[in-house]
Amino acid sequence: MKAFSAIQRFFLIALSSQLVLACGDLANRAALNSNENGEIEDSLAPYDVNRYQPSKLVCDPFDPVTQPGGSFKSGVSAELYYLKDDQPRFGDVADYIELGQKSTQNLFFSEVNVPTRLFTEGFPTETGDLIQNDEGEILHEYFALKMTADLVLRDDQEEGLYELALLSDDGAIMKLADLSDEMQVVVDNDGKHPTRFGCGDIVEMKRGEAVAMELLYYQGPRRHISVIPMWRKVESLDQAADPLCGVQGNSKYFDFNNNSEPKQGYLDLLARGWEPIQPGNYRIADETGYNPCNDEQKPEISEMYVIDLLDGGVRVTWKTDIPATSQVMYTSSRDGVPMTTNSDNVLRTLHSVEIPDPVGGESFIVRAISVSATMGRTISGGITYRDYGF
Repeated sequence: MKAFSAIQRFFLIALSSQLVLACGDLANRAALNSNENGEIEDSLAPYDVNRYQPSKLVCDPFDPVTQPGGSFKSGVSAELYYLKDDQPRFGDVADYIELGQKSTQNLFFSEVNVPTRLFTEGFPTETGDLIQNDEGEILHEYFALKMTADLVLRDDQEEGLYELALLSDDGAIMKLADLSDEMQVVVDNDGKHPTRFGCGDIVEMKRGEAVAMELLYYQGPRRHISVIPMWRKVESLDQAADPLCGVQGNSKYFDFNNNSEPKQGYLDLLARGWEPIQPGNYRIADETGYNPCNDEQKPEISEMYVIDLLDGGVRVTWKTDIPATSQVMYTSSRDGVPMTTNSDNVLRTLHSVEIPDPVGGESFIVRAISVSATMGRTISGGITYRDYGF
């Protein structure tokens, strides 16, 4: 008769308890999802949660916390490009995007509103790591963002003519789609410079109509960063140019040494009717699908277990307080590369996912991931699991 170690006995007891949980899962789903004929109906997530892997997801990269109150159809998506050490330091955003290295990360903004500030920390991913370049260095200079969204009027805005502008350090360009769906430059504030107010075209905005937008921005040498798309309602195409058009200076608009406190230059812009384009003006483009960085109705993860199945696999189970999807991210001690299982996109409260058994001497950091029906995402704390070679 085979003798079991104390660790093996623990796993066997845990496995038995999970069989009970699995039966409870079926009963729970039957109670929640039964139709009038008593048949179980699966409730599916509104979008494929496998599209954006958590280990490659960056939410509101210039702010520590995702802005609340958004939805999975609002916001701005972005691609990240950066220069390698052996490349020249370009002076316009098009070269960064055409010749730079495209990152595998997916970036999402609830809005684009970055007052002049110091930027030395880099971009944190959803797992808490910082994006690095190919040389393993934290990425906080010589990069570009290609941001896309549909631009719409908010409910509190009037239809009519809007003058566009960009406040940025370094270069930024805004493009809007014309009637032929061709992207046209409407604000050109490109080039290497401190924070500068670049004025652009006057465009007509109609309620209920969405205009495709591209916002290209690059950051040259580290230290200061700023990018704010702005607009103001005007009465005619003959609107006089703002006196601050082309005026630059990192201390002109914000105090970067005092939490980006607005200075008189920026306050004068607001007094003349300018405003940053607001979160309610941005909609996720159809080709992007959805914004995975929604902060609403995040599920609460509890009772997470990592169980050796004794047949070459590992089962991870947990509960959520509301129906949500099931995924597991596991990071090997051998290479530090996080892997994420695919979700079946079914919303449930009892979760069970299998992952491979680590090879002898290897350990995994295991995290549970659940996404609610409103796309609120929760990633659990990590549990270290090691294969003891039994």
